[in-house]
Amino acid sequence: MSKPRKKTLVSLAVGCLLAGGILSNVPVANAASMQANQKPGQRVGQQDQKPGQRVGQQDQKPGQRVGQQDQKPGQRVGQQVHRQSVFQFHIISQVASILGVDEQTVIDELQAGNTLVEIAESRGVSESTLLSDLEALLGDAIDDAVTAGTITEAQATEMKSKLTERLTQLVEGTSNISLSAPTDFNAIAESSSEIYLDWNSVSDATSYYIYRATSSFGTYTIVDTVTTTSYTDDDLSNDTTYYYKIKAVNSSGASDYSSIVHATTSDEFDELSVPDDLTAIDESSSEIYLDWDSVSDATSYYIYRATSSFGTYTKVDTVTTTSYTDDDLSDDTTYYYKVKAVNSSGTSAYSSVVHATTED
Repeated sequence: MSKPRKKTLVSLAVGCLLAGGILSNVPVANAASMQANQKPGQRVGQQDQKPGQRVGQQDQKPGQRVGQQDQKPGQRVGQQVHRQSVFQFHIISQVASILGVDEQTVIDELQAGNTLVEIAESRGVSESTLLSDLEALLGDAIDDAVTAGTITEAQATEMKSKLTERLTQLVEGTSNISLSAPTDFNAIAESSSEIYLDWNSVSDATSYYIYRATSSFGTYTIVDTVTTTSYTDDDLSNDTTYYYKIKAVNSSGASDYSSIVHATTSDEFDELSVPDDLTAIDESSSEIYLDWDSVSDATSYYIYRATSSFGTYTKVDTVTTTSYTDDDLSDDTTYYYKVKAVNSSGTSAYSSVVHATTED
């Protein structure tokens, strides 16, 4: 089957500043703009140097240390009057070092819409390894700052307590807290090469990222981006267990991951019959009652709803009975329904479509 590919990712943070115990992110645009005024052969962030002067060394006064600014009485070396950030940890540089590539390669791939996780995984480095290496490097930088007297032990403790959360958001792309993580996520094997996924719709989401791995704690890669709340993953290997998680997405960013689900492909399926005699009856201005015939060997049923016969159907519930009352509907509105029978081996095909109109 033809699958839509991912086109856009949100603006990604690529640097982090430690200031007063707060870990904050620098947008990728800033990283790219660091190059704007560079001379040929000059590194990203490198300033004009005088002959014999080290990279980053400023003009010094007699007896003044490298990097030391004019100090006011009682002010520590390197301390700013307005207590600005005490040091900078260059994420791009560190990621490039971990991956064995140059900084410009990382910047180019970020600008192309890839996350740091995707950049790492394309080079055989898992998200957990990337996070572990970055956390170790940043932890060392924090310890060095304590030793240098630029931050206190209390500030260092606060920074370290937030490292895992902030670095995870950083490498995955800034988390969009306004979007809820998808819920009621299910995976059902449908054949020796296909697994069917579906989940509840997330308010304000415009699409969903689908991630897959071959072990629960393995490396997850994006296999597709969809605008629906269901997906069939095909061209899989027979008798293999696949693990999935998803994120809701809109123009502001991505949600947290959903729970992880899994299913095992197999060519030994007892095909379920399609639910017959599905009927829909309006019961009030906000309720429609559905019922259908029982399907042999079915353990549950998926119920799907749309507002037009050929529109997008969303799964509204999973039930173990052969009837269902859909409530909290809008009055004087026509709703369309179809159902599937389900068991541990997979799902049936869709039933016929029925509809009913709520009372005025």
